Amino acid sequence: MHRIALVLTVDRAHTRRASALLAVYWVIAILSLAIFTGAQFLFVELETQGNASLEFRAEQLADAGIALAMHPKVERWDPLLRQQTGPVEGFEARILSEGARLNPNVLSQTEDGRRVLTDLFMEWGLSEFDSQALAAAIGDWVDRDDEEIPILGAESVYYRSKGWRGIPFNRPFRDLEELIYVRGFDQVAVLFPAWREYFTLWSGGKLDLRDAPPELIAVVCACPLGNAQRFVEVRNGRDGIPHTEDDPEFESTSEALDVLGLQGSIKQLVENLVSVDDAAARLISIGTIGDISVERTVVVRDRNENSSFLEARTRRLR
Repeated sequence: MHRIALVLTVDRAHTRRASALLAVYWVIAILSLAIFTGAQFLFVELETQGNASLEFRAEQLADAGIALAMHPKVERWDPLLRQQTGPVEGFEARILSEGARLNPNVLSQTEDGRRVLTDLFMEWGLSEFDSQALAAAIGDWVDRDDEEIPILGAESVYYRSKGWRGIPFNRPFRDLEELIYVRGFDQVAVLFPAWREYFTLWSGGKLDLRDAPPELIAVVCACPLGNAQRFVEVRNGRDGIPHTEDDPEFESTSEALDVLGLQGSIKQLVENLVSVDDAAARLISIGTIGDISVERTVVVRDRNENSSFLEARTRRLR
């Protein structure tokens, strides 16, 4: 009997020790998991802080490019605009004419300007009728009266019939996003999502042939796209690269239109729609450090001591 009792006592002791050991293992496992989880959170936090620091440095580099591009003595081909400031960091800035985009505030107020808008919307996929109607509706949105442009316009009576009150604003657009609310512009947004890249509210209103893309040159100058593309080839100089020192400078719009191949009455008509010296400039600078790049875009009027800032945007590229 004593022997059985002793065996039972030993077994219970072994069981208690095994249970205690199992509990210790569980505690160790939980602590290990907690330590691992904490370490992971710490790693993520450090990585986030590190990326934020790198992004801030990329922003500084982009700002350095903007500062140089602002200087009136710096030409668009100047090597100062492209600098490698370290083994894995640097910036690249560009100086573009804001007149390379179309200003709906200006174009919508004349018949010739609305013709340009109509042709542009047709290029983007709208029918001729819908394009004319949209150009007229933009004109009615911007003008100060409540009288519709004959046949195709859209003033407050139309918008109220659709349940919209308080529009059109009967003032110039202050933000490109306002265009979305103009009757018919929703079709443009669907057919051509990149429409924002072709409009501006800051130019003088004439298309600047120094930087305009061939698609807009063809529309505004009512010429074949091939002519516009050949014009851009000439504009890019012998090396075929834009914004380099060998690019020819056009002394006048007449000279530029001669290169484009326009003559006679067509040239006279187009001359009122184009320029080679818009006062507004779009400065774009990309600062890069390692795998992180930040783009600053600043629109200014007159690159001189009295420059006025019109718009500024920042975006992280990667």
